[in-house]
Amino acid sequence: MEHFWIVLAVLGAALQAIRTAAQRDLNKHLSTLATTYVRSLFGLPLLAVYLGVVMWATGEGLPHFGWRYLAYTLTGAMMQVIATALLIRMFTLRSFGVGTMLTKVDIVITAILGALLFSETLSAGGVAALVVVRAGVVLMSLERTGKAGWAPQIQAAGGLAAWMRSILADKAIAVALGCAFTFSISFLTYREAALVIGAGSFQWRGAWTVLLAILMQTVIVGAWLAWREPGLAKRLRPHMRLSVFIGATSAVGSICWFTAFALQNASYVRAVGQIEVVFTLLVSAIYYRERISALEYAGIALTVAGVLLFRLVA
Repeated sequence: MEHFWIVLAVLGAALQAIRTAAQRDLNKHLSTLATTYVRSLFGLPLLAVYLGVVMWATGEGLPHFGWRYLAYTLTGAMMQVIATALLIRMFTLRSFGVGTMLTKVDIVITAILGALLFSETLSAGGVAALVVVRAGVVLMSLERTGKAGWAPQIQAAGGLAAWMRSILADKAIAVALGCAFTFSISFLTYREAALVIGAGSFQWRGAWTVLLAILMQTVIVGAWLAWREPGLAKRLRPHMRLSVFIGATSAVGSICWFTAFALQNASYVRAVGQIEVVFTLLVSAIYYRERISALEYAGIALTVAGVLLFRLVA
């Protein structure tokens, strides 16, 4: 059980890649916020069933809903909504593969903020594994983001300073950084919520936190959409099968993530979760018919090696 969090993070990453691809398709018919809301609305019943099973199996009851637990969970829930909306927005600016790649700087942000502002402690071996994973993601990102030929781009832009300004002015980059930052805050606050909920099994702590977070999202975002998009239910009806699929994959994926956060540092969980990029490339190749290059295959190998390294050092 010591390294069970790695299995959970890998499974959560795979389901997230699949669910994100489905959300991209649904976003062609619904607004960005409505597409984000679908994962909460249709995932909530499955999460309630899961919590019931956990409580029955462990014999554990209600937690103490202290203000710190509620504040951490609410912050994580709202940051996750914003991050998911930004991720979906990314797909209107870049392709599926590129959009997902650009947001993967969250691993660095999570590690830095976790060490400075939260209760994250990183071992030397864990940092080494994190760096290996990040290197693999960078390799895969080079070709998809069009940055493999840096030297010609710098020369064409008129120098390094001008090239950097053009990068920072890119709207897709700004959206990606915002997405990465808000995802990082959500991961870290969810981890803190799982720590302050009280004594209990990791399954119980994860189950309560994920249900409460998704319930908050469902109520708050649902109220906003009822005001801003009153005809949403009617527009959803033709896409019910896709919506249920998104809700189911999101619910199971969230169970994996939240349980992993109850077991291990958010920084390590997200580092292993970077393997989502591998699954994203596979979805891009199989579903969207996007080609995988030799550089991306090298990045896949390095990322998988980094994930396996966590098994030895973390």
